[in-house]
Formats: sequence, C-alpha cells, structure tokens
Amino acid sequence: MRLLLLMSRLDYLDDSEALICNAFRRVGWEVVFGEVNAIAAEDYRCFTRGVLLSASGEPSEPGSAAPGNREVYFLDECQLIWVMNPPQDYAARDIWQMLWLASRRTAFVNSIEGMTFLNTKHALGYIVPKENRAFSYTSSDFSFLWDHYRHASDKLWVAKPANAACGQNVFLLTPGGRNVRVILQCITGNADMKSLIFNDKPEITDYAILQKFIPEVEQGEKRVVVTCGEVVAWYGREGNQDDHRSNIVQGGTPKSIDLHSGEVKLAEAIGRKLVKHGVNFIGIDMAYPYIVEVNIGYANGLYNSMVTSGIDRSDRVAELIIAEFEKNFSS
Repeated sequence: MRLLLLMSRLDYLDDSEALICNAFRRVGWEVVFGEVNAIAAEDYRCFTRGVLLSASGEPSEPGSAAPGNREVYFLDECQLIWVMNPPQDYAARDIWQMLWLASRRTAFVNSIEGMTFLNTKHALGYIVPKENRAFSYTSSDFSFLWDHYRHASDKLWVAKPANAACGQNVFLLTPGGRNVRVILQCITGNADMKSLIFNDKPEITDYAILQKFIPEVEQGEKRVVVTCGEVVAWYGREGNQDDHRSNIVQGGTPKSIDLHSGEVKLAEAIGRKLVKHGVNFIGIDMAYPYIVEVNIGYANGLYNSMVTSGIDRSDRVAELIIAEFEKNFSS
C-alpha cells in the first residue's frame, strides 16, 4: 500500500510529516513525499514530483530533507492521499480542481470539499455549537466592523482575517484603542482609500472577523488532535509577555496538560461531524468551553504532544486512518 503526503516543500520535513510517515511505514506502507504546488496532469492523469520511501529503512527525521531523487508519481498509483499543506494562493484554484478530480479515483484522508469549504473561520458557525463559539461579525466592509466596535468599545475584541493560519494578523483590540480604526481598515484591505486614490468605486478586498474576546484564552489554549472522531493527542500553549497570541510559531510555548471529560466530549463531537464530510484529521484550538479555531490544513500537534507527554501517538493516528480507509475504500 502507498500513502502520498502532499506538502509545501521537500527540502524540510516538518514534525507532523516525519511522524506520520514513520507511523505508516512501521505498518508496512510505502510513503511518497510529494509537492502539492507541483501538481500537473498527463492526459488528465494527475501527478507530482516526489520521493518514495519504502516500508523499511531509516525513519524520517523532523527538519531533514526528503531523501532520494525527485521523480514523477501519479496520484492514482497511490491508495491514500493526505494533503498536509494547502497549495499556494497563486495556483490554488487549479490545484484544488485537479485534486478534487483525483479524489474521484483515490481516497483522501481529508476530503477536498472539507479542505476548501470547511478549513476557514467562516465555517465555525456550522462546525461548532453556538454555546462553544465566540460571538463575531464578518465582513469586507471596514465601516460595518468599525461601527460595531464603536458601539461596544468598552469591551475587548479580536480582529483577524477569515482565511489565514499560524496567528497571522490576529489583533487584540483594546477598549478605546487609538489604533483600532487603522487596524480594521488594514485587515479589510483599505478599499475606501484605494477608491479615493484611484478615483474608482470601492472594491471588495479582504474579509475580516471582529470577534468578542474570550477571557478563557488568558489561561492558555489547548491544541487537541482528533483523528476519525477520536481524541488522540493534546498539549497546552502559553503565550509570552510580548504577544497576546499563543501560537507556537509566534513564540508560544507547549506545555503538558490534561483534558477533562467535557473537553474530550466537545472535541470528539466536532470530529464526528467532520468525518461525515470526509475530514478525518483535525487540530482544534480550545479554551474551554470555547473553540477558538478548527484546523484542517496545517493541523499540526503530534510532535508537541509527544514532547510534552513523552508519548508518540502517531501509531494510533495511522491505525485509525487505515481502519477508516479499509472500511470505506478497500473494495
């Protein structure tokens, strides 16, 4: 059996890519590291450049390059495909279209529909129960968001893009903050100013979310990894004194934590709902009872869970995904 991991780059394996590769190889699968941004087609058969690792041999190491010569691998020659990272924006539409067509023949760990329509902050209203999500406004209109902030400017708010990852452009808006107006203009694309400069009608540019601040995040967020509806790994995240964000890539620190039954129940309910949409591996950012974000692309967490707990849970991930594959696609 062959698993294709589609990733952004082959010269650097991130933590999750290495762990997942090793787990599948331990149960006898071949693994291909392939470039998601190199998807192409020959007579409408999709392929990519990549490196094949046999089931035997040395395990992959986080931070290393994928070993071996780059060759062409057709997607329909693989039994299972896992899109680890979304394609770059410049080619995203074409790549998603080709991957969706490839998914008509080959099983994907996370469906293309799920990755394109549910891997967004817009989807929280559908994925997460109302009582477990922060109230928010979404718009590309600066004036709309600015008016709502001003009407409750004695409160803390968070402003962020609707489609971004890794804590990019997430702003904490303080009560009466003098920078709030320019922040909201900036993250909605400065459409009014562009209209003034170019003497043209306002254009729709960037969608942004204005969200009520969740005090629970001050106690630290938890990343919960859910596979096929089952919680498999978790760790805590603490921000530093220089930043309100706790994302690891933004300087946050992973720490060992426990999950209580309510957190497990909530995470698994979200996981089971996404399984119905063909999404089998997610990372949930939680400040119970609130869900901060649900990550389908960039759903890392296995490595930091291993570091903080001392337990490598990637074998359980592989076991669950293979069982789901055999149940639904083995025939």
